[in-house]
Amino acid sequence: MDDQQTSNPLLTQDLADFPQAVYLSGHSHLNINDERSIAQKDFTAVNDGSMSYVEVDHGYQTVTDTGLTNRFEATTAQALFIEVYKDRTEIARVNMNADKHDIYQGGQWSANPQPPYASSGTLSGPTWTLRLKGTTDQEIKDNFSYTAAARNKTAPEFTSRQPLKAVTTDAGATAVRISQAKDDQMVHHYDVTVTDTTIGAKVVSSKVLSEYYFMPRPNTLDIPVPAGAAGTPYTARVVAVDAYGNASPAASLTFGE
Repeated sequence: MDDQQTSNPLLTQDLADFPQAVYLSGHSHLNINDERSIAQKDFTAVNDGSMSYVEVDHGYQTVTDTGLTNRFEATTAQALFIEVYKDRTEIARVNMNADKHDIYQGGQWSANPQPPYASSGTLSGPTWTLRLKGTTDQEIKDNFSYTAAARNKTAPEFTSRQPLKAVTTDAGATAVRISQAKDDQMVHHYDVTVTDTTIGAKVVSSKVLSEYYFMPRPNTLDIPVPAGAAGTPYTARVVAVDAYGNASPAASLTFGE
């Protein structure tokens, strides 16, 4: 995920003189939606997803039927379709299945929801094109497109006037509904805090994944708020963040009064 393979010293030593080489990650399960799933330095390293379930980097939470839960797995099945030409290699990213589904249900592993799938055959992102431009190995490396220096610097943005809304869930609980932000690549997660303004305590403080690995991506996310006393005033603050840490201006909402 973002240069792990190309920073492997022995792998780099073996492939340093072969800029046309493409290293496939093998059994990593790391998803191929994320633009950090390709890296170029002396050669190209690519994550190849998984046909059972995919993973994201750790340290985030997702919204499930039981509330916010630590997760790094998702039920999406993915594959790469690779075409090799004399002057380039084209890598198409495909979701074989990307239906929204909690990977744990009732404490049981459920990585393989039964077909038919509503989202089979969708793309995970634009095709990666690896061009061999140059007459020497160094010229080819200098013309690599997916390098650390070329990483995206555009921040996500909320496009609606009020992207946050307090809602009541089907179970009767309170939640903060986020209208998902837009990004030129993808929104990776949201930094979410909900504060009980009476006592100044944070009742929610989480990095919540945007569910970018499901297709179609949900238009909204409902962040559950722990039950408080009737009439408790809250302030929610939400920042949209892309895979490279580019962050949007904060959206805020006061509710519960």
